[in-house]
Amino acid sequence: MHPTLTIRILGAGVSGLAAAIALARDGHHVELIDESFDIPAVGTSIGLFGSAQRVLEDLGVLDAVRRRSAAPRAGSLRSGDGALLATAPAGDVLLAARSDLVRHLQDAVPGSVQQVRRRVDDVRPLRRGADLLLGADGVHSLVRRSGWGSRAAARSHGVTVLRGTAPLDPPDVSETWGRGWLFGMTPLAGGGTNWFACIGEHRTGSVAGDLAHLREVLGGRRPEIDAVLAAATPEQTLVHGIHTVPPVVPVKEHVALLGDAAHAMAPNLGHGANTALQDVGALAEALRAAGGGPEQRVRHALRSYALVRTLPDQSWRLASSAMMSLAMTARGASARDRLLRSLGTLSPASARAS
Repeated sequence: MHPTLTIRILGAGVSGLAAAIALARDGHHVELIDESFDIPAVGTSIGLFGSAQRVLEDLGVLDAVRRRSAAPRAGSLRSGDGALLATAPAGDVLLAARSDLVRHLQDAVPGSVQQVRRRVDDVRPLRRGADLLLGADGVHSLVRRSGWGSRAAARSHGVTVLRGTAPLDPPDVSETWGRGWLFGMTPLAGGGTNWFACIGEHRTGSVAGDLAHLREVLGGRRPEIDAVLAAATPEQTLVHGIHTVPPVVPVKEHVALLGDAAHAMAPNLGHGANTALQDVGALAEALRAAGGGPEQRVRHALRSYALVRTLPDQSWRLASSAMMSLAMTARGASARDRLLRSLGTLSPASARAS
C-alpha cells in the first residue's frame, strides 16, 4: 500500500479544485489555499471536450455539469462582413458556464480537504512540511515565479478581450474574423448568449467605456453582433488582456504546476480548461502508479507527469497563439479568408468556446 502524502495546492480555480478532489479521494492529506474561493460573477462559457469530460466523470461531477451545459451541433466562421467562410461540427463539446463548473467542483471537494482562505506572498513556507506543492494559481503564478525565475514571467499578447453574457438567444454559433478583431457568440444553457470579442489593446478605465469603444469598432459589421452588443451590460461583461507564459517543464524538485500556471495560452482553440483538467488526471494517475517512500514516490510521479503533459500542453499553447494571430490579422485578412473558404469545413477541435 502506498504511503499517504501531504499535498498543498495554491489556487482554487478549476485545476486546483479538481486536483483537491482527485488527490483527497486517493487518500492523501490535502490542503487547498486561496485568497477568496470566489465563484466567477459573470457566467461566461468554456468548452469542455471529451478529454476534459472524462476527468470530470472520474471526479463525479460530469452529470451535474452536463445538465447545466449547452451542446451545439455545429458552428460557423464568418468574415468581417458576415460572409460564410467555413462550418465546424461541434463534436462532443459541452459549453458550460465557468461559474457553474467552479460551483460543481467546490461542492465535490471532500470534507477531508483543509481549505485555507488567505493571501500568499511567499511560497517558501508552503513547501515546509509538504511532500508536494502544486501551483494552480493561474497565469501570474507565484509558484512559477518563485521556482522558475523571472524568465518564466507571463507575457502580454497586446490585445484586449471583452466577454460576457446577454439576455437573448444567438441566431447561430459563430465566430467572426475581421481585420484586426474577432467576435464570437455561443448559446448558454437555459437561454441567453455567451459572447466574446478581441480587439487591439485599448482600455478606457471603465467597463462601460470599454463596451462603448467596442460598439464603435464593431458597429454595423453584422446585425447579429449589433444586437448582442446592444443587449450587453457592464455588470455582465469582463475586460482583460491575454497573457501566455514561456515554455517550461512543469516540475521542479517537489513542486508541480497545473493549468494556466504551467501553460497559459490564448483562448482561440478553447483548450485552456481542457488541458488543465487533463493535467489533474495525469498527475493523479502518476501518483497512483509510483511506488516507494514519499520522496521517491513524488520524484517518480513528477517525472512521469512531466513526460506525459509537457509536450501536449505546450503544443496547445503554441497552436492557440498561432490561431489568435491568424484570427486577428489585418494586412493578410483577404488571403486568410480565401484560404478558409477553400477549406469549407473545419475539424471539431477548431471550434472555439472562450
